[in-house]
Amino acid sequence: MNRVLRIVFSRYGMIVIILVLVLGVIALAQTREELPLDGSDAGSSGVDGEATSEAFTEDDGLATEACDGEDCYTDAELPQEALNRASAFAEAWLNPYGYGPDGWHDSIAPFLTSDTADLMEGVDPSTVPAEERTGEPTASGSKVAIPMDTGTLTLTMHEGANDWTSNGWLVSAIDWEQL
Repeated sequence: MNRVLRIVFSRYGMIVIILVLVLGVIALAQTREELPLDGSDAGSSGVDGEATSEAFTEDDGLATEACDGEDCYTDAELPQEALNRASAFAEAWLNPYGYGPDGWHDSIAPFLTSDTADLMEGVDPSTVPAEERTGEPTASGSKVAIPMDTGTLTLTMHEGANDWTSNGWLVSAIDWEQL
């Protein structure tokens, strides 16, 4: 036992322990899943770590689903209820009450499909690139565009259920177009 302790606490043993810890941290950092709108891009932060609009100019790839089958709606077919839900989501998305990440997620989750809610978990609400809505929502197929002060929020609407809504219109994808 003394021999093992002597090896572990020798300079070579300490080097091995430190090396294992560093490699473990690197492995954990590489497996972290990047989320849209999470502000994790080092080049996208301004002074004091605030998110800048540069982080939102690239396509996040969330609103790329094909529209086939009965889940698709023409402009005339998307009901007012879907527009109302999209509008309510946009208001919660702007975080008017200044919630932190958990509270903000709890406020937007009832409007999202379960998969989209999972993707938005852990997103920092300070990365939302707008402060106020500037117009009324307009439908185009299954998508609803909502004008904001710095761009357009585009939501893909899907009829379904989640943990909070038994059956209704939910946001299945979120896309942002910078002005």
